[in-house]
Amino acid sequence: MTRNKVRVFVTILIVFIVSIIILNKDQIFKKENKEPYQVSVICRSTSTESSTSIKHGINQAARDFNVDVSFITLMNENDSNEQISLLEREVKNGVDAVIITPANSEHLTKPIEEAQKSVPIIAMQSTVNTKKVLPYISSDNFELGNALAKEIVKNGENKRIAILRNSMECSNIEKRHLGILQGLNNTHNMIEYWDIPSDPQDAYQTAKRRLSTSSADTLIALDGAVLEAAAKAEKDLINEGKRQVMIYGIGRTNSVVSLLEENIINSIGVENEYNMGYLSIQTAVKTINKKTDARNISVNFAIVTPENMYDPENQRLLFPFVK
Repeated sequence: MTRNKVRVFVTILIVFIVSIIILNKDQIFKKENKEPYQVSVICRSTSTESSTSIKHGINQAARDFNVDVSFITLMNENDSNEQISLLEREVKNGVDAVIITPANSEHLTKPIEEAQKSVPIIAMQSTVNTKKVLPYISSDNFELGNALAKEIVKNGENKRIAILRNSMECSNIEKRHLGILQGLNNTHNMIEYWDIPSDPQDAYQTAKRRLSTSSADTLIALDGAVLEAAAKAEKDLINEGKRQVMIYGIGRTNSVVSLLEENIINSIGVENEYNMGYLSIQTAVKTINKKTDARNISVNFAIVTPENMYDPENQRLLFPFVK
């Protein structure tokens, strides 16, 4: 090999090596982070029973993205002051990100804006209006409420409908409510409202008392916990031979699924909660690494009845942890 050919070969080799280094500089020069990310998930409930599917999605994403998750429930249902304290505590403790389901979209605005100065915050299910864009993982709650209302209307009009109010300070609950009203607009139905407390036992007792005294023949619950309380009260009254109404609602718990199967509940709107949980962790990790633009991510939903609950696509929403 002549000297000129050697020079050409060496030059090509150097160019090749430099190109490889440039294309892989992140992997070559950036120290691999073997420590897991620390992410806190702050719920708005006192237990994880109403978040079973979400938690399965979160746990799977935690395994996939090397995350240690602290799943934090409240001492009191929907206590926004407690959420604020927990948010401040987790930020102070140096977590890498916080995922939160705001119990009150107005009360949590300033605390979340303050927390955003230190760590990424991801909203799940409900959100708040912040100056800095807040990533938000949820279904289209207005369309979810509207779709449920259309299912109700499909089953007949001239109903006396009771809408069960609870947690109206959450953006997702209010949007569901507005979607239901839109779907019931221009129909021949009478609407009344029942205010249902957040404590599960109080919710059950209130629903049972109202069922015993009201002439409503159709109930609509705006979240899973209230739906479960009302359906349990209805089941007990049926067993006592005292009452039978049609029940519709949004949200799932294990008890809600059982009550749907028993035909105590006529239809439910179900979000893809597994995907919601998974995407919240994925978004948190991407945001930590500044690899994503903050944005809203919408998950799918379905209207499920006792007749179609075992269709494959609905099974995946109701039983996401079953292979």
